[in-house]
Amino acid sequence: MDITSQVIDAINGWLQNLATHLLRPALTAAGQLLFQTPAYDSIPEVGHSWSLVRDAADGLFVLALLAAGVLVMASGTFESRYSAKVLVPRIVLAAISANASLAICGGLIRIDNALVQGLLGPNPGAVTFAQLAGMIQGPAASDQVVGSLVSIAAAILAVLLVVLYIGRDLLLLVATVLAPLALATYALPQVDEIARLWWRVFSALLFVQVIQAVLVEVGLQLLRHTDWLGPVSDLTSGLVLITLLYVLFKLPFAAYQWAFRQRLSQSSVVQGTVATVRTVATAVATAVAA
Repeated sequence: MDITSQVIDAINGWLQNLATHLLRPALTAAGQLLFQTPAYDSIPEVGHSWSLVRDAADGLFVLALLAAGVLVMASGTFESRYSAKVLVPRIVLAAISANASLAICGGLIRIDNALVQGLLGPNPGAVTFAQLAGMIQGPAASDQVVGSLVSIAAAILAVLLVVLYIGRDLLLLVATVLAPLALATYALPQVDEIARLWWRVFSALLFVQVIQAVLVEVGLQLLRHTDWLGPVSDLTSGLVLITLLYVLFKLPFAAYQWAFRQRLSQSSVVQGTVATVRTVATAVATAVAA
């Protein structure tokens, strides 16, 4: 065997070893985050932070009542929606939802987790993606360089999913803690869009998990019954997995666009963050050059 063949075999062996040791852990980590939302209402630290925000929201209801009184007294010059018949029920509903928001968030999270488990069975995080990895890393796939590259690409997408879901869980945590203030804004028609935005964001962040569970179940069935694709190779199965992971990665961004009704690139927060990063990078590069 010449040196070229030895080098090729060494590269092939390294790729196969990397794919074997990277794909399954990456898919397992993604599954643990993708199919389970933490019960934030059961975490004492979250409950303490939420109670502080709730106390602040309850204090603001006093100001809301004063503002409602002013609007009622001026009802002759304002539209009829500012009358007591409209404002008092809004304030009562806002106060109830703000003070019960932790229980509401906890209940919605439990519904979400129950739907996911109903679709994928108990403990889906430890089983589902492990099944996907086993289907892709079959005996024949380990003899193909392309199969190893497909496995590595799938592992990279799975890692990106892990990062995305860490950010999603953090956003859900912040939304849960700030729920009293957000829902309190429903008391006044002028600012009730904040409460509506909170509902859209929380629902999108939470229940996008159910849609992803449906897609994973469909992907499993497609990989188990590949007759619809005709003659199927290990490469084709790997590409199906990559397509599935890519769609799972894109879904939260679609949910964001639905919640905020704008593209992520058009968000002022994202644009400000990008501008800040560019400024910092330019300053660092200038300092290094100097």
